[in-house]
Amino acid sequence: MSKLIKFLFFSLIIASCNKNKSSKEKGSKEIEIGILKIGIPTSDKFVQGGGIDSYVAYIVNVKRDTFHIEYGGDNIIYDLFDVPPKGFPLEDKEKFQKQFGKLPSPDEAVFTSSPEVDNLQNIFQKNFYLYDTINNLTVKIVQPKRIGEGMTGLYIPRLRDGNSFSIYAKNLDSTSHRNALTMFETISYK
Repeated sequence: MSKLIKFLFFSLIIASCNKNKSSKEKGSKEIEIGILKIGIPTSDKFVQGGGIDSYVAYIVNVKRDTFHIEYGGDNIIYDLFDVPPKGFPLEDKEKFQKQFGKLPSPDEAVFTSSPEVDNLQNIFQKNFYLYDTINNLTVKIVQPKRIGEGMTGLYIPRLRDGNSFSIYAKNLDSTSHRNALTMFETISYK
C-alpha cells in the first residue's frame, strides 16, 4: 500500500512539473538583444527601432504600454534617472513670481516648509531606485512611488562586452507593473 501511495505522489509531482513547464513555454517567448536574452509574454509585440549609435527596440503589451529598449555604449544609453524638482522655502515663492514673472513648473521646483530635508531625502523624486542581482547581472531597478505615475524599468550599467542596457515604461497600472518585474527576472546572458 505504501508503495502505491509513493508512486501516486511522485506521479502527481512529475505531472504538475510538466504542466508548469508547458504553460511557461506557451506563455512566453524569448528575444535576444545584443549579448542578452529576455522572456516576454507571447501576446506582446517586439518591434525593432532605428537607432543610429545604439540598438533601439520596443515591446508593446496588450494594454498598449510601450517598453523602450536601448543597448549600446554606456555614455549613450539612458540610465533611467531623472533629476527631481528642487525644493525651495515657501517664503521664496513670491520672490520667484516677481523676479521671473511666473512660477516654475512642478517638474522644476517645489515650494516647501522644509526644503533642505526634502531635497536630501529625494521627496520629490517620482521613483524608487535600487540595485539588485538577476541571473548574475548587477542591475538597477526603477519603480514608481505611486503605481500609474512614474517609471518601471531596469538598467544594466556594464555588460561583459562593455555595453549598457535599459528597458523601461512609464505610468503602468499595477498588473503591467507586476508583469514587467516578472519579465525583468528572466534577463540573462545568452
